[in-house]
Amino acid sequence: MPTKTLATQLGKVVALVLVFALVLLIQRYCSVEPEPFGPEARIVSIDGDTLRAGNGAEYRIFAIDAPELKQTCEETNGKEWLCGRAAKVRLTKLIKGGEVTCAVKDTDRFGRNVALCSAAGVPDIGEALVRDGYAIDLGGKTGYAYADVEREAREAKRGIWRGSFQRPAEWRQDHPRND
Repeated sequence: MPTKTLATQLGKVVALVLVFALVLLIQRYCSVEPEPFGPEARIVSIDGDTLRAGNGAEYRIFAIDAPELKQTCEETNGKEWLCGRAAKVRLTKLIKGGEVTCAVKDTDRFGRNVALCSAAGVPDIGEALVRDGYAIDLGGKTGYAYADVEREAREAKRGIWRGSFQRPAEWRQDHPRND
């Protein structure tokens, strides 16, 4: 009878190993991908109007256009400043508090999600960027969502409005990417 007991115990061990292997396979290949946003998610700014989530998804802020990273603006005294970098820094500061959430409204031609985004203490990131003078209202199809806020920033000479600048779309046209 010891052979039968050994066979029974060996069968139980094999069954346990198979169950364990099955659990590992299910966990690895059948688990739902977590949401890219949340308190533990890593969200970074790519430039002044685009975010990248920890899973690689990109989110273009709805209804705004910010200066490009390499774009410069001009102070009233003629001195140039890195307004594209400044826009990225401002977006980084706005999301620093965490709790970033984005409601996707569309997808752009580059496959990025176009979204209304918020962060801790910042109910509308796009509005905050326009109000601070680091982005402009996109207008057109977006319905001039931030036209009043842009006017306020322009009159107060905040950010890019403190001197002169080329609209980001015109700058992109004059400086095509080589990649």
